[in-house]
Amino acid sequence: MKRAALLAGLLAVFTTALESQQVVRGTVYDSLLGAPMRGADLWLRGTNWRARSDSTGRFSFDSVPPGRYTLLLSHPGLDSAGLYTLALPFAVTAADTARVKVGTPSLATLWERRCGQEMTTRVDSAIVFGVVQDAATGAHLQGAGVLLQWLRITQTDPVNVATQPRSITARTDSTGTYYACGVSRDMKLSLRGYAGADSTGLLDLLLGRRAVGRQDLLIALAPARKPAVLRGNAQTDEHTPLFSGRVSVREGPSTVVDADGGYTVHGVAPGTQWVTVQAIGRTPLGQAVDFHQGDTTSLDVALPPLAVMLPAVRVVGQPTRQLQAFDERRRLGIGYFRGEEELQGTGSLRGALGTLPTVQFARGVGNSDFVVMLPNPSVGGRGYCTATLYIDGFLSDYQQLQTYRPADLVGVEMYPRATSAPIQFQSVATGCGVLLIWTKYLK
Repeated sequence: MKRAALLAGLLAVFTTALESQQVVRGTVYDSLLGAPMRGADLWLRGTNWRARSDSTGRFSFDSVPPGRYTLLLSHPGLDSAGLYTLALPFAVTAADTARVKVGTPSLATLWERRCGQEMTTRVDSAIVFGVVQDAATGAHLQGAGVLLQWLRITQTDPVNVATQPRSITARTDSTGTYYACGVSRDMKLSLRGYAGADSTGLLDLLLGRRAVGRQDLLIALAPARKPAVLRGNAQTDEHTPLFSGRVSVREGPSTVVDADGGYTVHGVAPGTQWVTVQAIGRTPLGQAVDFHQGDTTSLDVALPPLAVMLPAVRVVGQPTRQLQAFDERRRLGIGYFRGEEELQGTGSLRGALGTLPTVQFARGVGNSDFVVMLPNPSVGGRGYCTATLYIDGFLSDYQQLQTYRPADLVGVEMYPRATSAPIQFQSVATGCGVLLIWTKYLK
């Protein structure tokens, strides 16, 4: 009898424990997109309970004992916006099924918290933020500046548009954090961090649909400017070496990928720099990379094939959109052009570019380097300025240009004034002319 009573008591306790465990059901809403969040990872801090939201944003945890918990949320879209893991405290009681509603901060909420004002309805309403640090010590830099520039395009009449350069300079607070409020939501941003006379490289940033982005920066302060090294492996996404591809640091050196896919770039300025990787028939990669003085930074990349538009049924390769646009502009004759046939007859790249009208050359960084100079429109054509250079559609430096030969090119176009260049290539930093180089890497 005593044994039966003991078993009955244990069963009652076990049954009570099971009855006290609750199901936690909830939904996740992405306030930045105005839609349920699919594929979010959720877990209860300090426990093994994990879940993933479905296409409607719903999730659930089974058999959770009553108590106070912290719900953690992460999602790749939030990571790309710099919001990372979100936390929500909540309680589970023994009464009913616990229900939790999780919502990410809205853009209006972020504006009010981080910009110190209520958000108004306008085209340029995105936010970029981040932390600026000393590249040598890691210390957060107070009072550093971050300059963001972009082009605003407005329609002036049913068939014409106008471009207007826009810029914002944000300053870091006592924690080294900056918030740039009111930048473009859909145009590419050019970004550079400053601390006195020292700066990062020029970076590109394109925000997603959430209109929020994070870009942390490293600035090498004088005299801590010992050059760094970039080393890594470049391959295709089919895991074959990216032989003859190019790895370039904007405003810095570049190199060619070895036969085994390895590469090494010496003499990189410390701080955050923009690195591009290109190869024939491959989609180019561009990203911001942090360099510490005197150190070696590793960057392994894999480039997917470059998408080529083919007409229906006919299996015939077509030029890329960039080259199609080049041919169309050449047909219209707005700028000055040199095609593949004309370029092949020149002995050097300098000789090829020298056939363009009004072009002069100035000495570059090395003994054999050069930069292209055009008449300065800001002083009525008296004097010369350095032409803004784009290679295969990417803003580039002239050191990268030195690695090409005329045989590598399929086209060159030059616009004496920035305002006469295609909209996407009109420089936001200078009114000088624009030089566009198109290589066989686009084919």
